[in-house]
Amino acid sequence: MWIFTKHGFLAIVQHNSMSDFYQVKSRVIDPLEKLWPDIEIEIIHWADYRFRITIPKKQAISVIAEQMQSIDYTSYKNECETDDWFYSALTKIWTIMYNYQQKMEMINDEKQSRKTGKNHRNNASQYDIDNEKRE
Repeated sequence: MWIFTKHGFLAIVQHNSMSDFYQVKSRVIDPLEKLWPDIEIEIIHWADYRFRITIPKKQAISVIAEQMQSIDYTSYKNECETDDWFYSALTKIWTIMYNYQQKMEMINDEKQSRKTGKNHRNNASQYDIDNEKRE
């Protein structure tokens, strides 16, 4: 599972040999240090996720739940503006996922149109309409 926090990006997976543990990985050390300051961080220089911890599932879940409960911002991307590189990455991810949403909507519309013979949506999304109003 990929998780984006205001501290950074994490990948959380089942540990490959310990059923009650997750491996939490990150591309930079900061999120692991901030979220789990007492856990030893393994550094693997050849790995795609260079920094990782092995942690009991309950402990990982507790920290992630705390992060969710502490959300007090209305814009996640804007909350992350203090780190220019991370903010830039988030903006790119946002754009990619927006494009994915648009593509999926077109595919679903085409499926519906084939079923019913009707076009179920005009071509402009609400996002496009709202942005046009701002210009």
